[in-house]
Amino acid sequence: MAGARSSFARVCAKQRSWMVDQQRITTKASTVMFFRKLFLATLLVSLGSPLWAQDCHLEARASTPTERFKVHADGTITDTKTRLTWMRCSVGMHWKDGNCVDVAVQYEWKDAGRFITRLNDDEGYAGYKDWRLPTLKELEEIVEHRCINPAINLEVFPATLPSGYWSSTPDKDYKKGAWLVFFLHGKSYMGNVQQAWKLRLVRDAQ
Repeated sequence: MAGARSSFARVCAKQRSWMVDQQRITTKASTVMFFRKLFLATLLVSLGSPLWAQDCHLEARASTPTERFKVHADGTITDTKTRLTWMRCSVGMHWKDGNCVDVAVQYEWKDAGRFITRLNDDEGYAGYKDWRLPTLKELEEIVEHRCINPAINLEVFPATLPSGYWSSTPDKDYKKGAWLVFFLHGKSYMGNVQQAWKLRLVRDAQ
């Protein structure tokens, strides 16, 4: 009996080991697949692919209706729901003739903080010098849930790419992690602070 139990235990141990290995393989494969999709999305955007057109379910109720926002002539817009004033353009782009022109730039998370400090210490933007990264909750507030590619109201935030945008919210458990919203589909992810993503700045409306 002892030999039978020992043999059974070895079989169970091998089975558990196989299951753990399979789980690791599955997890690794899922991670690889996610980053492959992310790379493809970024590549298509950078190439200006005609396949990358915004898709909206217009029969659904808008989560960020245009009338919720007060438009200013200086390239900023105030959300009357949250009382926050946003830059309409991604950092690196400029407001000209009612649209965002030039190219959006990307920053690592810590470099984003340094850039914002320099901006506020220097000329500021639209006459204000109190710009900051939005919190994760604030950034999620401008996601347009009935649209993808990008998941944002393009009447309010024109020329927004379906890319990741940093928030100011660090991850509680991972010291090298911070949260971002990926505007391809409007989902939130924890990213490594050494990754470079786009920025959209905000300030508290007076």
